[in-house]
Amino acid sequence: MLFPSHQKGFTLVELLVAVVLLGMISTMIYSIMNVAIRASHKGEKQLLVNARQQGLLDLLHRQISSAWYDPQTKVPIISTDGDTLRVVTRVPLINRSAELVLAVYRYDQADQILYYLEKKDFYNIDYTENYQPDFKEMTALSKIESAIAMEYDPETRSVSIDYAGNQHTFYPRCANREEDILTKTPLQNTQKK
Repeated sequence: MLFPSHQKGFTLVELLVAVVLLGMISTMIYSIMNVAIRASHKGEKQLLVNARQQGLLDLLHRQISSAWYDPQTKVPIISTDGDTLRVVTRVPLINRSAELVLAVYRYDQADQILYYLEKKDFYNIDYTENYQPDFKEMTALSKIESAIAMEYDPETRSVSIDYAGNQHTFYPRCANREEDILTKTPLQNTQKK
């Protein structure tokens, strides 16, 4: 009978070392994957926040730049008081069939929510420059973690919005006064001479 004196195979110690190494490698791979997944979720959340911020700023830009110019007072109909912005605009968000609406933005600091309201009867005498609609009749537009402040400067006819740590300034297209238009480009001045 021919039996080899040393049988080839793994000892119990070698097998235990292999299992421990496999467990350590699996744990390291799981940790790396877990960190990558958390970073991905955090990045997606930040992208969503940035998209919401940009969407809100785009909406404000469109509505403010399309503010209605009152021919009697010769100014755009815009007013603010800290956390409320009122603008009569040609770009409605909700009542798309309306030509002009009063768009009202109001920030609730307690709930950190920006509310929105549109009124088709913008000419109503109840909607003065101090008009403050109740939050119950408004639509929640966006949850905003940082405070938002809105200010209208009648001299420059610009709306400044402090939002997410940045200041944004919007101008109505109708804000160009006649003297501004005449001095805007040299070409216009040379044609007038």
